[in-house]
Amino acid sequence: IFFFVKQYNLLQKLTVEIKEARANIIVAYEKKVAIVNQFTGLVNEYDDYEKLIQLKVSDNFVDMARETAKAVQNITALANQFPELKANTQYSKFLEAISENETFISNKRETYNFQVKEYNSEIAQIPMVFVASLLGFKQAPFFDPNNEEALAEFSGADPEAIKDLAIKGTDKLKDTTDKIRESFEKREQEAQAKREEHLKQERESSSNNESVKTEEKTETEAPKIEEASASVEKQEEK
Repeated sequence: IFFFVKQYNLLQKLTVEIKEARANIIVAYEKKVAIVNQFTGLVNEYDDYEKLIQLKVSDNFVDMARETAKAVQNITALANQFPELKANTQYSKFLEAISENETFISNKRETYNFQVKEYNSEIAQIPMVFVASLLGFKQAPFFDPNNEEALAEFSGADPEAIKDLAIKGTDKLKDTTDKIRESFEKREQEAQAKREEHLKQERESSSNNESVKTEEKTETEAPKIEEASASVEKQEEK
């Protein structure tokens, strides 16, 4: 039981990190909305310019990404239409703030994907794959700017699986423990078989090398023996 509690806590920790990373992406887009609205408010103070619509903050970063991108395009088009607006230092600061925010968003996306990769890699390995299956932990989705729903739905452990485990805990834990043990035993047997095969190949290679050396030695000594025999025969003839 201690083993399962430990693995559950680890997966929960990784799950929380993914959720925090997603929340940071939303915060980054909220910041972008604030930047756009601040400059929009400045433009709307002047009667000479077209009135711009203030954006609303949303829990859906896809909507905020789309609306802020559209707003930036409208502001850029307005600045190109009115040179004095384009030359305004506030416009330059606005573009700089937007650029910094885009970098910030990109960094948060990378952090999110890194956390997802760590989590998905963890639940795909033995023995964690059995624990994840038992507790209802599923693969986390990588960042997709067009699929906020999938990111929002990720929740980590399945509450029903946890509840079911609490009711049938002992038997389920035993079954999963047996699977983990069998998996480890199988991997150990495969590793042992590979080690034995490797040793067998080494022995065969060593035996072949000895045979070659013996043959070479015989071939080298044969002329010497023949030469010695010939010398003895000559001495006998004398």
